[in-house]
Amino acid sequence: MSSGQLRLVMRSGPTPGKVFELNKEIATIGREASADIVIADPEVSRAHARLVTKPGGVIIEDLGSTNGTFVNKQRITAPRAISAGDELTLGESIVLGVETEGVAATVVAASAKVPPAPRTAAAAPQAAPVPPPMASAAPPVEKKGGGRRMLWIGCGCLLLLACVVAVGIGWYIDSNNLYCAWLGVGCF
Repeated sequence: MSSGQLRLVMRSGPTPGKVFELNKEIATIGREASADIVIADPEVSRAHARLVTKPGGVIIEDLGSTNGTFVNKQRITAPRAISAGDELTLGESIVLGVETEGVAATVVAASAKVPPAPRTAAAAPQAAPVPPPMASAAPPVEKKGGGRRMLWIGCGCLLLLACVVAVGIGWYIDSNNLYCAWLGVGCF
């Protein structure tokens, strides 16, 4: 691996410490087995995001995921360049660090879908994975579908406002005897 090649290290999620090498020009991230980087978590959409490696760097693009893709805690709505030190968040709690240097962890190439070989007693011990920094917790994100709830609340408020206006107009007409004047008859 060249020193400029990026890789993703899972800081929080189903397999903390897991490393995903970005050794393909285009790699997809998703929950489905057909993705290049598979993250088996309900917060991750089947086809969540796409990483495109170009000579100038790596670009990430959200693929219409349900829970969103964030770069440094900002939701992305268009393709965005990433670099070492950035933090990718999928949904609310899947955090991937963008790195160029190694972390003692299980390495899974984005192009290979083969699980790591089981460790034997003769295998050399590995260093413990580096825990994620405390400040890397992702901010809470409103789940999709919250817009529908807000629409119902807005409609209810609008209906209530219409009722208040109707009662106010009725009171005004009644208190000023405008109804009788409009009909051309005396009310008193």
